[in-house]
Amino acid sequence: MFNRTEAVNNLLALMRLQNSYIHELSKLIYAAATDLTLANNQEFTKFVANFFEFAHYHYNSEGYSQAAQLVQIYHYILLERLLDSQVLVAAEQMELAISHLEMAVREMQARFHPQIILLNQGILLMEETQLKIIESLEELLERSQPVPKLQN
Repeated sequence: MFNRTEAVNNLLALMRLQNSYIHELSKLIYAAATDLTLANNQEFTKFVANFFEFAHYHYNSEGYSQAAQLVQIYHYILLERLLDSQVLVAAEQMELAISHLEMAVREMQARFHPQIILLNQGILLMEETQLKIIESLEELLERSQPVPKLQN
């Protein structure tokens, strides 16, 4: 049997894990930004901008999830809005950030930079977690979808 409370708690746990990843990668980004080679790299700069946009949307989506849990409102529309307006937008920003990081890595000076290697590994973990968040929300939506009433 589907336990909605457990599903929401699992979703919140994934979002907290993503918070930890964001925090750790933010520290790496700040450390990497002190290196002029990376700070002057246009693709790295775009990566940083998209990463922080992703973080912004992620933090907003966590707020929605906590509000849903505290008030115990598990409406289909709220979950759908969370998925559409925050989680998927965050995922899009993450994909943009990843593409810019990949382009930054193509430059010889950045390729073997230790901060870039750590950022690349960290962003892959975050991408996997974001996918799990999306899958969890989609499962909640699927199981919460209102059943149409049959008319005689």
